[in-house]
Amino acid sequence: MARESPVVETLRVFGTPRLSQWRYLYCNSNIVNIVPRRALSATRAADLLNYLAAHPDEPLSYSELSSRLGINHASTHNLLMALTECGYLSRDPKNRTFSLGAALVAIGDAALRENPIVDELRIEMAKLAKELDIGAVALVRAGGDALCIARAGPRRAQVDPPEVGQRIPIMAPLASVFAAWSPEKEVDQWLLRGSTSEDEQQRSREILERVRNRGYSVALEVPGRRRLGGLIAELAEDPHSVVLRNQLHRTIGELGRASYQLREVDGQKQSISTITAPVFDRHGEVSAAVSLQVFARALDPSEVAAIGDRLLEMTRSISRS
Repeated sequence: MARESPVVETLRVFGTPRLSQWRYLYCNSNIVNIVPRRALSATRAADLLNYLAAHPDEPLSYSELSSRLGINHASTHNLLMALTECGYLSRDPKNRTFSLGAALVAIGDAALRENPIVDELRIEMAKLAKELDIGAVALVRAGGDALCIARAGPRRAQVDPPEVGQRIPIMAPLASVFAAWSPEKEVDQWLLRGSTSEDEQQRSREILERVRNRGYSVALEVPGRRRLGGLIAELAEDPHSVVLRNQLHRTIGELGRASYQLREVDGQKQSISTITAPVFDRHGEVSAAVSLQVFARALDPSEVAAIGDRLLEMTRSISRS
């Protein structure tokens, strides 16, 4: 039987696009099709709010938002006026810039009441980061991405952990804790987004098995990892750049072909990029994760195990059974 084309295979695995699905579909680390956006005004409003959330200290003008989000001037104006009138945005009349409005505080408070695990996660993560003197980020699943919602601990110049509001694609070999306990169809999607060959898909499945056995993932510091951090930051500035998005996914594909995830412990010290453990919701699904990301030196196997076990103890304490 002839092999399906990448586009056909991608659409077969992902199914008919729904409102909540990606605007972009990926196969073998490249954009293969751009899915038409539905409810365009709603997606533009979400884009704008997400962008301002990722730039909380940077009020932006009407023309700056139009340019950065790729929305024409007339639509941007109408969108800004509608969101300002309902309090979701605040306009500085002197500088003519926009920032997030106070009405979103009420929405955020309601969301926290619906998701109490988030507040607990941020508190416990900050305690652990201080205890271990290690940088940490909290991630939640947001569609096809892992969204950074909090940071804690020291910052060091040589690393590029995500900022609050930035997104990491859930695709092999990244974000393995979100895939490791997922149904097989979601694992297939994770593999298809990032793996370019059957051998790589097999290695990625082995990664998931190790993550399940350990209870957490251990990623190594490799050259492409730092480039990845830079691209994630660039995409936060230019979220609709197809060029940047393709570069990001090619870089992720390169990580899949390298020894990105720690395999067997061989007794030697390793330069560690991240140690990440899942947080489960009351349905037994991975709803969030905590990733320790700022390691000042190489770690020996006993140190990796000690840090991983301590992180796992914390995430299990706030997981809902």
